[in-house]
Amino acid sequence: MILAQFWRNESQQVVALEITGHADAGPYGQDIVCAAVSAVTIGTINSLQQIAHAKPQVQEDSEAGGYLKCRVDYQSLTKVQDLIAAQTLMLHCCQTIQAIATNYADFIQVKIEDFSS
Repeated sequence: MILAQFWRNESQQVVALEITGHADAGPYGQDIVCAAVSAVTIGTINSLQQIAHAKPQVQEDSEAGGYLKCRVDYQSLTKVQDLIAAQTLMLHCCQTIQAIATNYADFIQVKIEDFSS
């Protein structure tokens, strides 16, 4: 099962995400839950860099897979449009993963927590 965790700051902005585990919803290469989660999260990280000009802190397990963590430092974004873009991208990621979990609850669980520094 995939566990998707999201953390919010005191302003309720999504500041970090962590994805662990494997969906095991199908054979390797045909697991649509894993593919969906991977596409959304990796697309979010790429968009944070390319659209919002953010430098997210990213950790991943490229050997075994099944682990991705991303944290965005909103205070490092100096342009208002980049800050808004980053916040929108992270919220979109969270909401999209929640939608996937609604349809595939046997394979993915979502937790949203408040961030403590």
